[in-house]
Amino acid sequence: MPRRFALPRLCALALTLAYLGAPAPLAADTFRAMLGGRVLGTLEYRGGGGDAGTLTTTLDNTPLGVGDGRYEGVSRRVSAGGRRMVQYTSDSRSARESRQISVLLDRGRAIETVVAPASERTALSVPGAVPEGVLDPVAALGRIIGAGDCPSAFRIYDGRRVIQVRPLGSVAEGGGKRCRMTYDVIAGPGHLSPFRFTALKLDLIYQAGSLAQMEVRAGPFTLRLMR
Repeated sequence: MPRRFALPRLCALALTLAYLGAPAPLAADTFRAMLGGRVLGTLEYRGGGGDAGTLTTTLDNTPLGVGDGRYEGVSRRVSAGGRRMVQYTSDSRSARESRQISVLLDRGRAIETVVAPASERTALSVPGAVPEGVLDPVAALGRIIGAGDCPSAFRIYDGRRVIQVRPLGSVAEGGGKRCRMTYDVIAGPGHLSPFRFTALKLDLIYQAGSLAQMEVRAGPFTLRLMR
């Protein structure tokens, strides 16, 4: 794959570091996706109470348009077999590809995963291969936004891989706090074929108890998500 595709696909990945009886969505948290001084698109998160929420990412200004596309994710509470569970669904579309994923989680344990097209499935698209104690991507972002301070460690399962996010420490910055985190793919394929990134750096900057900015670094690229 030509190297020019790496940067916009990293943006799609980063936007990507979701109801039965769910309360009405809260006001949206909106971030601009920035690479240097260029606005690539926007990310909008709406919490629905607890880990429920919706996430919409629109990229419409990537270099040459090669990374333009839209992602919609939903994390919602459902009832199945008399149990309260969480269902994650996502729909990713661009001019080059599309992917739909559905994951059913029972108290952090994957019990059903559907990926379409089937060619996008991985070894981690089998629920039995997924470790327990995972969040879906939308719930994970909601946890970051709602933390108000450096979050504790958590795991993410997106239907194709498992990611471990861990705190490294924090420093005071501009009257707020910068939380330094690691983002490591611990099972399943890395991100961005053929590069297969498995380790990224994630910085969360909180001001007055609110998430003001996120920075995702992979190799020479730094993507900033700014309010």
